[in-house]
Amino acid sequence: MKKLSLLFVAYLFVLTSCSSDDSDSSSNISGDILGTWVGVDVDYYGDTVTEAGGQTVTSDFVGEAYDVDYTLTFTENPNELVSEGSYSVELTTTTLGQTQVDNIENLEFLEDGTWTQEGNQLTITNNGVSSQGTILELTDTSLVLELNQETDLSQPGYSIINTVNVITTFTRM
Repeated sequence: MKKLSLLFVAYLFVLTSCSSDDSDSSSNISGDILGTWVGVDVDYYGDTVTEAGGQTVTSDFVGEAYDVDYTLTFTENPNELVSEGSYSVELTTTTLGQTQVDNIENLEFLEDGTWTQEGNQLTITNNGVSSQGTILELTDTSLVLELNQETDLSQPGYSIINTVNVITTFTRM
């Protein structure tokens, strides 16, 4: 599998957000999401499993953010989300015992859109496409989101399944 494909999938994931699991525990929600949140950290991990010709190859990756400089602003009536700024990530990929480190710069976290919150589930809609995340923590000063996505990139003759898990941390502005 080409490393470029993995980098593209990770980059695409970060730009378009993703879906989450269906848990609905809201025990860590004691604050209001309205207002402006400053990005503090983005960490993600996952794997890409490629199957072709009876062989399976798994690539694991871990991404750590740097140069984090973005905000999310949640407003109501209407419920709009404005995303501004960018961050960069150091992506470490390991395939067949070989490790490669790449830096991907100037990534956007989310695109502007509308939002709804139901318990710990946050849904963001942009251009008619909805993505869902799980709020792991929401207090008056802290917001932690988890986003998960599995993408099937298979083509005739081979299968590629990419799984990405992202945890983002914000503080209130």
